Amino acid sequence: MDKRLSSLQKILNGDIFSTQRVAQHYKLLALIGVFVFAGILMGFISEWQYVRIGALKKELHDARNEELTISSELVSSTRQSAVSRQLKENGSKLREANTPVIVIK
Repeated sequence: MDKRLSSLQKILNGDIFSTQRVAQHYKLLALIGVFVFAGILMGFISEWQYVRIGALKKELHDARNEELTISSELVSSTRQSAVSRQLKENGSKLREANTPVIVIK
């Protein structure tokens, strides 16, 4: 029990870093620290990318819905009946042809 208490006391006081064994491996400990820091950083970067992907998916969904809306409005506004109605409303003198189209060969 006394040995555990002295080991815990060395860790809390920071005396563990002054021992010969730790002093021999300070480069390894620094490398482990760099890897831990890089791992945490990569976790934050991947989480940020996940959030960004979600936002881009929502933006893509909204753009597709807008494209469908515009496409249906365009189809309905270019029908022959809609065009003739718009011509009448604007007071144009153009009228629908009563004779069939002649195909030239």
